[in-house]
Amino acid sequence: MQGRLSQPYGGKFQSFPITSWKQEFEKASNCGFEAIEWIFDCHTQNPILSPDGISEIKLLSNKYNIVINSICADYFMEKKLFCESHDSLEKNITILKELILQATKLGSSIIEIPLVDSSSLKTSDDKTQLRNNLDKVIVLAEKNSITIVLETDLSPTDFKEFLLEFDHPNVMANYDSGNSASLGYDSKEELTILKKWIKNVHVKDRKFKGTTVPLGLGDTNFDLFFSTLSKIQYSGDLIIQGARSSDPETIPETTCESYKKFVKEYVDKYYI
Repeated sequence: MQGRLSQPYGGKFQSFPITSWKQEFEKASNCGFEAIEWIFDCHTQNPILSPDGISEIKLLSNKYNIVINSICADYFMEKKLFCESHDSLEKNITILKELILQATKLGSSIIEIPLVDSSSLKTSDDKTQLRNNLDKVIVLAEKNSITIVLETDLSPTDFKEFLLEFDHPNVMANYDSGNSASLGYDSKEELTILKKWIKNVHVKDRKFKGTTVPLGLGDTNFDLFFSTLSKIQYSGDLIIQGARSSDPETIPETTCESYKKFVKEYVDKYYI
């Protein structure tokens, strides 16, 4: 996940690393990563929105052989696509359309919309509004070969029903192992129910009803998680979204390399 190879920006757990995003390409390459999931939020000027920015991102991507397959649009956690005023919704939909076009120029195929915490779908009206507003961009997404991937805290059955309401190949699901553990869901049940929709996976660990912790120190059952991923034949990216080190002296690369090793052991165990 972009930003994890840098010190936290503005004291935030996750945000676009405006002062160090260029350096992260080389760091990712040195650590043996193959991809970065780009962060698009509303706190900083993001180069993904400008022609020069797209050119520079592509240059660095090619130089260090690091692909940007997906964009995590945290922007829509604060500037939501539901439960906002009419004018705000129109502005937010316009931003999403612009992001779709820019993602295409970058060569990314996935835009993830987090619907958790402050942007959680609490009511049936929230779901209806979101569906209606995403309907306004689906044609554009399809035309540009962009998949809109939803990350929710809905139960697997409710999430499946929500996805069935779209019934569109360009609206799929993100699966987050840490959020699942925090909510007390069974990853085998979730992955089995949602397998035909899962397009993107975040590898994270959290305590039950708690916050993100280093991989292996929370309540995520990684054996069950990875064995089920293998059984449903998931072959997309595994985006490591681990907790930052609590030791300010630890450099981010060290933490990320340890997480990569942790994940690789499970991949080798269940995929090879």
